[in-house]
Amino acid sequence: MMLTTAQIKQLLDAATEAAQQAAEYIQQFDRDALVVDQKVAGNSLSSQVVTQVDIDCQTLILSVLEPYSSQYGFAVLSEENALEEQAYDHPRHQADYFWCIDPLDGTLPFIEGIDGFAISIALVSKAGDPLLGVVANPNTCDCYQAYCCEGKASLLKNGLPWVSQPKPTESGLGSTYLTFFVDRSFLNDPRFKLLEQKLATYAHERGFEGVRVFSRFGAVMNAIGTLELAPACYLKLPKAGKGGGSLWDFSATAAIFSAALCQATGYSVSDIFGDPLDLNRSDSNFMNHKGVAYTSGLASEEVLQLCQLVATE
Repeated sequence: MMLTTAQIKQLLDAATEAAQQAAEYIQQFDRDALVVDQKVAGNSLSSQVVTQVDIDCQTLILSVLEPYSSQYGFAVLSEENALEEQAYDHPRHQADYFWCIDPLDGTLPFIEGIDGFAISIALVSKAGDPLLGVVANPNTCDCYQAYCCEGKASLLKNGLPWVSQPKPTESGLGSTYLTFFVDRSFLNDPRFKLLEQKLATYAHERGFEGVRVFSRFGAVMNAIGTLELAPACYLKLPKAGKGGGSLWDFSATAAIFSAALCQATGYSVSDIFGDPLDLNRSDSNFMNHKGVAYTSGLASEEVLQLCQLVATE
């Protein structure tokens, strides 16, 4: 089955409705009632915590998307019902397309009551191509939507056509600084300092004032931040242990970056070797095998070379 552009647009509207319903639920949630539980996942704290809000958001999202899943025979991969030990025979490997959902990415920032969490919904083909993506930020009420289909692409922010532009901000991020987004767990990785040093040298040689490290967000908002605060990058190096983010952490923002690239130069999303993200990985839900790299306003090939150097040292 090959979806048409008209069908993709209809599905984008449905995913947007689902994401916005989840965002509204989060906005109205009584934080005094928040209970944090543990789950079996990767080896970072962010992948091991879950709240009832995660589960309730997933229920809301799936209820909106279920009619389309039934109509088109889509599989569903959602964080709170994905078992790593069953990744190799998940229905996503047989279906032509599957929903890839993170009902609440950035659970740690959400628990802490700070910005950096979001709802993420994507439609991914069996080949691993992200056809559409929606990211809703409950904290700012911003909603990012994108699709790529039949050589056509659209990128919207809050319902309006959008391509980000480098701009100064009150926090000092962006502008003449290179903003380096990282997951907070990477700060404890011995390779972090080496990669930061190499980026600082890269920035100095190209006339930037320096590098600003930003480690507060979840994976989804790290990628969105890279798009919003160019020149910027969000980098994750390969690692041996399970983790490195999951398919649902990157599918929607990969669609958004792909749409941005169709409209302007200076954007890239790939693994650290320059290949497309393996968004329908056959043997795992994790992305630790090849790493992840988002860049905006930078020479992506040069940034990837730095990642490869650090990954092999």
